[in-house]
Amino acid sequence: MNPFFVPLVGQVTEGGMAQAEAVEKALSSHLFEIFILVLATQVVGWIFQKIKQPVVIGELLAGVIVGPALLGWVVEGSLLEFIAELGAIFLLFMVGLETRMHDILKVGKEAFIVAVVGAILPFFGGYYFGLYIGFNQVASLFLGAALVATSVGITARVMQELEVLSRPYSRIILGAAVIDDIEGLIVLAIVSGIATTGAVETAGIVRLVLISFAFVGAAMALVPFVRRIPLERLPFQSPLGVAIAFGMGMATLASFIGLAPIVGAFMAGMVMAELREEYELEPPIHAIESFLAPIFFAYMGVQLDLAALTSREVLIAGVVISLIAIAGKLVSMFGALSQGLRQALVVGVGMVPRGEVGLIVASIGLSAGAVDEKEFAIVIFMVVVTTIIAPLSLRPLIAWADPEVPLTEETA
Repeated sequence: MNPFFVPLVGQVTEGGMAQAEAVEKALSSHLFEIFILVLATQVVGWIFQKIKQPVVIGELLAGVIVGPALLGWVVEGSLLEFIAELGAIFLLFMVGLETRMHDILKVGKEAFIVAVVGAILPFFGGYYFGLYIGFNQVASLFLGAALVATSVGITARVMQELEVLSRPYSRIILGAAVIDDIEGLIVLAIVSGIATTGAVETAGIVRLVLISFAFVGAAMALVPFVRRIPLERLPFQSPLGVAIAFGMGMATLASFIGLAPIVGAFMAGMVMAELREEYELEPPIHAIESFLAPIFFAYMGVQLDLAALTSREVLIAGVVISLIAIAGKLVSMFGALSQGLRQALVVGVGMVPRGEVGLIVASIGLSAGAVDEKEFAIVIFMVVVTTIIAPLSLRPLIAWADPEVPLTEETA
């Protein structure tokens, strides 16, 4: 070898080794964080199961314990965020798989009323309260926007635990949540436009609405065709591979057009629900979901900055905005009175949690400079309260509203 190249090769080799070591170290760190999250969610979830409380609360608490708020073993990061998002996708795909499209359409009118009422009241309640306590107009708009969309993952997990996804009130909640996400997207687009340009981009919003409804309509139109497709004849290794690819594809498409990926996953699940018995799709997908979904809820706990909630001003404003958030969704129960007062109340409570949706809206406002740290902390407080209160209330409420639900040792 030419002596001229020897030092250069040495440098490249050393650089390559250093880079490889850095990659290996990062991989080990990520594996450790996933291990800690899985271990914590299983142990704390088991404790909550034993004391007959919603497991999802235990999973959230597990994230708080191992996250920056307490032990600091797990921190926020793009890879963990992606895995958590996969957890939400498979959770809603599984929920969709247990829900047939025609069952949702049967309660379409109720779901639409619940979604619209449950968006308008919280938005204006949050907006005017923001103005009342001294927020500027844009910050008040973001506060209202954070109250619009329901975090269906929280409610879906509780309904899944209690095995009531086939009940009409569950279908109304799920149907309303899909509409809710579209509404939330529209409101966010309007508010973001005002924050950045000072004006509402009407053409962009109309396009967004049309694309969103076209996506949902196309998914509904697929159902009759899917029933006639022999999955075993498609060029895939197995029918399960077809189902997972379809679910991920729909989640990706939803993300591309601006909707939450979980909406696409839920729609895909409902389409594949037509074939679930024939190809026994539920058990393997449930196994994947059981691994990933707890990571999603734990990561929500990791993201919560409890230190920001210690200010007296934040606590007082947070309590009031939480009451507005809860009341605004409870009023939406009147859209489901056809199911009876008790089950309508289940619908109202089921629409309460804001979860990651509220955090996303507030984060956009913070990054755009439209919301300051104090205003962001108020939204975090509301997210924590609504995320915890809904599953804690749903379990006894469903037992009271629907006595036919068999509460086994695991679901009691």
